[in-house]
Amino acid sequence: MQESKTRTTAMLQENKMATTAMLENALPATRLLEKCRLMFQVQEALENKKIEFAKKEEALKKREDDLRLKDRELQESLIGFSKFLQENNTKRIRAEKKSLDEARIQQEKEVEIRDLEANLEELQKEKATAKLTLERMMAYQKYLEHVLDVTQQYHEINDLLLRHSTLSSNCDDLTKHIEECTDDVEKIRADLQAYRKASHDEILSLENDIRAAKLTHEKKKKETAEIQQRLDSILEVAASKTLTHGQVCMAAENLFSRVCRCSTINHPDHTSPLRQLDVVGDYITDIYQMIRNCKGSNLRSTV
Repeated sequence: MQESKTRTTAMLQENKMATTAMLENALPATRLLEKCRLMFQVQEALENKKIEFAKKEEALKKREDDLRLKDRELQESLIGFSKFLQENNTKRIRAEKKSLDEARIQQEKEVEIRDLEANLEELQKEKATAKLTLERMMAYQKYLEHVLDVTQQYHEINDLLLRHSTLSSNCDDLTKHIEECTDDVEKIRADLQAYRKASHDEILSLENDIRAAKLTHEKKKKETAEIQQRLDSILEVAASKTLTHGQVCMAAENLFSRVCRCSTINHPDHTSPLRQLDVVGDYITDIYQMIRNCKGSNLRSTV
């Protein structure tokens, strides 16, 4: 198609060049006719090209439809193949899960079987133990039957068992009561021990207080004796001073009385020893002055 287009273009160019060369030497009318002919040829060639292009476009459209159909078929095929792969993957996952579940169930069953075997072995051991216990208890059964044969108080083994249960219950009650009493006794004993300890501590504390009080009493007694001794000394000194004061007062009063009798001056009746001594002193001073005056007069008369 490209080659045909190239040839057509080349032919048109050659015709155009030839026509141009002819028109350069032709008349104007000839030139006009030639141009009309050329235009007709160009129009005809254009129409041919349109028809050719329409055919080619139709062929291309048909080919495009074929390609679109093939593409749709290919897509549907891919979708189907994808679904097939997805289903296969789902089946594979389901199969793997089923295999894992079966393996897990098998392990659980194996563990369960081992547990059941262990339980069976334990039950067999318990059965053997129960059988031995039954054989051992048969002696008690025979003993109880023998007791029923020799006694008239009980008629059935259940009566004996009931009596034994009652006695066992009473024994348990008594044992519990003894334990409670023992606990009470221990508690009372502990309280007594605590009371004795507290009393002993209190007695020791009181003895310490008494000892401290005795020491304080002895100290106070000693201090009282010292105070009494000092008081006796003070009283003795006070008595001595009182005696001296009395003697001085009596002497002063005697001297004052003698002065009053001997003196020509009428002295007031003084009661204070100091005033009395003042009067006596004045009197003695006057007498001493008089004696001096007399001695002086005698000396002057002698001279």
